[in-house]
Amino acid sequence: MIRPQGVIVPVATPLQSDGNAIDRPAMARLVAWLVHSGSDALFVNGSFGGFAFHSPDKQVAIAETVCELAAGRIPVFAGVSDLRLDRVRALMHALAHLPIDAYVLLPPLYYVHSQADVERFCLLAADYSSKPVILYENPRLCANRILPPTIARLAQHPNIIGVKDSSPDESEWLALLDAGLPRDRFSLICGAENAMARALELGFDGVTGGFHNLAPSGAAALMRAARVLDFPQTHAIQARINRAYRVFEVAGGWRGTAEILRWMGIADRIAPAPFDTPLTASEIDRIHEILQREGVERPDRNQLSWTPRQTC
Repeated sequence: MIRPQGVIVPVATPLQSDGNAIDRPAMARLVAWLVHSGSDALFVNGSFGGFAFHSPDKQVAIAETVCELAAGRIPVFAGVSDLRLDRVRALMHALAHLPIDAYVLLPPLYYVHSQADVERFCLLAADYSSKPVILYENPRLCANRILPPTIARLAQHPNIIGVKDSSPDESEWLALLDAGLPRDRFSLICGAENAMARALELGFDGVTGGFHNLAPSGAAALMRAARVLDFPQTHAIQARINRAYRVFEVAGGWRGTAEILRWMGIADRIAPAPFDTPLTASEIDRIHEILQREGVERPDRNQLSWTPRQTC
């Protein structure tokens, strides 16, 4: 069974000009860029991939596209989050034919759930799933939490193999690290983008953040330093990432990401209305200034394409 670790990129979803259809050439450029830059896995239909914008059929099409483009070079994980358990199961079923290595599951959306409700929801999903399940804790976007004691109980399920924890609360990370998790098969993945170096220093197995679409080589450098226990270097890289992350303060995450992907020659659009309002000239200049000042890499043509090796 796969063990999630390293740089797991929550892949953005390039869209055509209508704001609906997948921009396949742009997705091909993005996947090639992420693989060339040393990413360890791709995560489709996550928060940064805009899963909540897309119908179940569209989510399946996105996963099909990325699996085809990744071509088995690195693992692919797929989000299956929804409000109701039957919808989660239906999406799992629709994705089951694809070479997806694990599903990623948020707590149930919208209605208030107790921890017992959340635990039962996740257990029933894991029981049904034909693939391993990674839990997803994101208190900023999902009001229902998966708290450390609940995660510790869920980790005993043989089909639940890790948690992506986007909480910035270090006390919760310490609680997880002290919870007796089966760490030989259960991974801790940090999704708090401004504190990943600290999570790796404490003993997390990997990192995942939307900014990795734009600076995957920085995330890869962060992991390389952590693997040799060079934590002064991880914190130096983290500081640089945090400075570059300020591009999202200019006009928000969706518009900022779209402008950066345009600047990189990868894609023009990643979100439908109302997140498609054009940036002002001053906003564009400010974003470019931050990118250039922090040395965010602009890919060349070779890094945006991939040709399978011919075998004898």
